[in-house]
Amino acid sequence: MVDSSAYSVRLATEQDVPALHRLVREAYREHIARGLNFTGTYQDESITRERMEGNDVYLMCQGDEIIATVTLGRDEEKDGVFGLYVTQLAVTPSLKRQGLGRWLLRLAAERGREQGAAFLRLDTAMPAAHLISLYQSEGFAITDEVQWEGKAYKSYIMEKRL
Repeated sequence: MVDSSAYSVRLATEQDVPALHRLVREAYREHIARGLNFTGTYQDESITRERMEGNDVYLMCQGDEIIATVTLGRDEEKDGVFGLYVTQLAVTPSLKRQGLGRWLLRLAAERGREQGAAFLRLDTAMPAAHLISLYQSEGFAITDEVQWEGKAYKSYIMEKRL
């Protein structure tokens, strides 16, 4: 389990764009070998900046170093209630499988409840069984399938009620 006292969490700022870009690219590099062209595998700083606009980008830091991130954006209303969309969950490769991603998913749920969201939603590549398993273990269920434009795979839409 993550000792959250060893880390700090804050919202990203414009000054964080270069470090955030590096973190996402490094964290998503493993997907390239699997043929999964997640946006994080090819995004540059301008795409990183665009993905920050209008969203809350949480940075998990160890001292001054950004070691993990998750982005939350307002999702469309569904059945008269709103939710948050979770994107760009990324953990420094050397720190993966230590519970940081799971901790950030729980932070996303906490922030969602604080904002009055009824659900969290995310999408992930259907071939990414390890990610699907992680999300299911955190209470997400598959609700739909989608083929995003430009992606080499189909994705599952997954949702967690809050």
